[in-house]
Amino acid sequence: MTPGDPLRARLIGTLWVIVPIWFVVISVIRLSTYLPYEPGYDGMLYRTATVSWMQGQDPWVAPAVGAAFAAPPPTLLAMVPFALIPEPVARVALLVLGVVASVWMIRRLRMPIWWLAFPPLVDGLYIGNPHIFIAPLLVAGLAPIAGFLKLYALAVPALRLDVRALVITGVLLVVTIPLLPWGQFVADWPQINDALRRQAGGTGLSVWATPWLLPVAVAAAVLIGRERLAWLSVPVFWPFTQWYYAAMALPGVTPLAAMALATPVAGATTVALVIAVVELYWRARSTGRSELLRWRPPPEAGRGATPGPRPWPTPDPRPAADLDSAAEPPLAPPPVSGDRASD
Repeated sequence: MTPGDPLRARLIGTLWVIVPIWFVVISVIRLSTYLPYEPGYDGMLYRTATVSWMQGQDPWVAPAVGAAFAAPPPTLLAMVPFALIPEPVARVALLVLGVVASVWMIRRLRMPIWWLAFPPLVDGLYIGNPHIFIAPLLVAGLAPIAGFLKLYALAVPALRLDVRALVITGVLLVVTIPLLPWGQFVADWPQINDALRRQAGGTGLSVWATPWLLPVAVAAAVLIGRERLAWLSVPVFWPFTQWYYAAMALPGVTPLAAMALATPVAGATTVALVIAVVELYWRARSTGRSELLRWRPPPEAGRGATPGPRPWPTPDPRPAADLDSAAEPPLAPPPVSGDRASD
């Protein structure tokens, strides 16, 4: 299938219809299960824990019923601005800022706006989990803030060899040690670990939920290359992964892989990684440019480098008959620099 092949253009156009329909259907089903719950309830759990810490109390004390706060201490510091304002205002602020940040990221990555319906993103937006800010912050080049919000966000700059971001984050973590209740976190770790396991439904949705797929996941991770893996590593490999974790994969995900990530079943994240490899292989055969097995830093790596791999091709609006002489369908411009687990 050559770059100017009309069949390729039709396949891309069809994909750009099927994927958003899939997203919308699953998101509607998911939201229907949330009708008894007030939007932003998970964000309010984080706020309550932060208020408790600011008042000298243990933020990891598990409530009698419902979810428990299980994030590490830096998240408390990141949530202070929301703890300083009234709860109703904080709830609205989290919800509105989450949508605004997500829309900005999607537009910044030159992705169609219907990616806002990506089910893990919709899931995180509705419950107001701070996780939804990770990908926008990383795309904006604010990895240290993303790392404080969720420590596992540092997997992205680590795999992208962003030494500067890692050094800044490390310094900030050291400087804030006296301010944060790390001792209490260590003392409470057994109950925190139990809460993570309970609220993730056991092992969560990462490959650890289906350990027999681990060799497949590792092989696919090697093949997909460093840039894509940076964004997919947490949903696939992080313990106790929950559905909304997949929202941070948006800068590096491919369409069919996103459909798999949109399915909240064990093994789906590994399947998504394998599908992404197949999609990139097909793309390489069509365009002559392969992303697979790319582990060496690109020439532009370092300060000012783009924060993610090249986006997927968008449908060409021209009639198929006009594509015979086209070199390649256009690509979007590369990007620029209930009981829920509350980790």
